[in-house]
Amino acid sequence: MSRFRALAGALGRVLDAIALACFCGVLLGMAAQVLFRYVLQVPLLWTEDLARVLFVVSMFLGMAIALREREHIVVDFLLVRIPGRLRQAVLLGFDAAVLLLLLFLLAGAVRMVGSTWSTYLVSLTWVRNGHLYLVEAIAICLMLAYLVADMGRRAAALAKGRPA
Repeated sequence: MSRFRALAGALGRVLDAIALACFCGVLLGMAAQVLFRYVLQVPLLWTEDLARVLFVVSMFLGMAIALREREHIVVDFLLVRIPGRLRQAVLLGFDAAVLLLLLFLLAGAVRMVGSTWSTYLVSLTWVRNGHLYLVEAIAICLMLAYLVADMGRRAAALAKGRPA
């Protein structure tokens, strides 16, 4: 089990690094766009598409990271008023609903990869539109893996009568 945790930790660090690099790329792409368009008066057409692609990648990977870290926004006004074991059961039910939503989104992302694979971005001719949906599908798979692992921990804790 420790090998699995070590591998998961290493993959998590790679995921964090890729998401951070993409976010920095968004900032650099937007800065280049402003510099070239307004300062040098030579607009670069590809900077906007590059920033958009990197933003989409960083957003989807960021969603997976937030799920891994349990950092998604939660309105817990009622949840904190529910007693311990019942709260864990409600959270497990909520996780099951999120699991179904992710499976639904994954099916749509896979379909979109197939239907957009033959089209390319206008100014970044080496980027297929299907690449964006592929990133979405990969991020959803990561979210599913993190969610299933979290649900397993929550269910085990619930069965043993302790908080997750």
